Amino acid sequence: MKTHVRTPLLRIALTSACFLAAFLIGPAFGQDNQNSSGNSSGSGQAAREKKDEKVEAAREKIQGARDSAQEARKDFRGTAREDRRDIRDTREAAGDKAGDARQEGREKARDAREEARGTVRDDRHTTRDAAETARDTIRDDREVIRDARRDTRQARREFIAERLRSGDFGLFFRRMADRLQVSGIGNRGAIAQSGLKEGDEIVSVNGKPVTSERDFVDSLFANHESNQPAQVVVKRNGEQKSLSINTKPFVEEHMNSDDRLHDLGLVLDESDANHVKVQSVTPKSPAFYGGMRSGDVITRFNGQRINAIKDLVQSIASATGGTTSIDVTRNGGSRSLDVQVPNNHQGDQARTALKPTLPQGNIAPPQPQGNVNRAPALQPPANQPQPSVPRQ
Repeated sequence: MKTHVRTPLLRIALTSACFLAAFLIGPAFGQDNQNSSGNSSGSGQAAREKKDEKVEAAREKIQGARDSAQEARKDFRGTAREDRRDIRDTREAAGDKAGDARQEGREKARDAREEARGTVRDDRHTTRDAAETARDTIRDDREVIRDARRDTRQARREFIAERLRSGDFGLFFRRMADRLQVSGIGNRGAIAQSGLKEGDEIVSVNGKPVTSERDFVDSLFANHESNQPAQVVVKRNGEQKSLSINTKPFVEEHMNSDDRLHDLGLVLDESDANHVKVQSVTPKSPAFYGGMRSGDVITRFNGQRINAIKDLVQSIASATGGTTSIDVTRNGGSRSLDVQVPNNHQGDQARTALKPTLPQGNIAPPQPQGNVNRAPALQPPANQPQPSVPRQ
């Protein structure tokens, strides 16, 4: 800024000095010419001396102007140097500020990257911990499920009368006012050897009057561990008759039964020994979703020929679970169905009962519906917490 101001001032000073020198020297030469023409002879010496003085004065003024110009140039150079130094200092200061800004920016970026890395590490640790917690929870849930299934299988190996219905061993009742009447009885198994007949009215069991199916079952098996026969009093053709029923065969029959046929959701008709005929299909069961219907005659299970109910029970018992083909005859035609067979751990589903063969008579045969012929689902012991299946 100072350099741009002093440069015009220096030019003005030099121009003024030149004009001043010309102004002083010009009149001096003019006056000398006049004096020389007028007094050429007498005052020549004085004129020359005066001329010399004026010339010397002009020279001194010129020299002074030169000195002033030189001083001005020195001042200009000094000012220019100061301006360049100021510019350099300004540039250095600006460079330092820019460097500081760049360094600060790099440090902030580095800090931001470190913070981001730390956040990512923390998120990974959190995710890993959550995954570990989820895996631990799944393992715990699986342990609970395994324990519940083990307890269920153990409970199945135990004979618990409270979990039985009379239909489980082939005996069916009709409730008539304040008495219980036998409406149907199986022609095979322990119940066929009990001595009970259709139309019998149950009076008492072991001396205890019974008026409901629940009372009959509980009283019948009250002393099954002692292997003492149960004393059942019935009214037959208007006369009371006492029957001694050994409960041990019932217990063995129940313990040796295979619930996997029930788990499949089938109720079979035993009236025809030459065919395995479906009496009914439990809704929302594997057989139902596989497309099996009432009236189907099962001919093959997983490629094996089925001739009797025991063949079907054995084939289901040997199955390891998964989808299995079941060939049936329906309306005179054959078809193959894919049915999801429960595995050995799916025994807590609802059970069904085989419909026994009933003799012809005036008494209507029992229907495998409602709460009469269906056994309650086996449940884990009351003190066992219900397992929660983890979501995948």
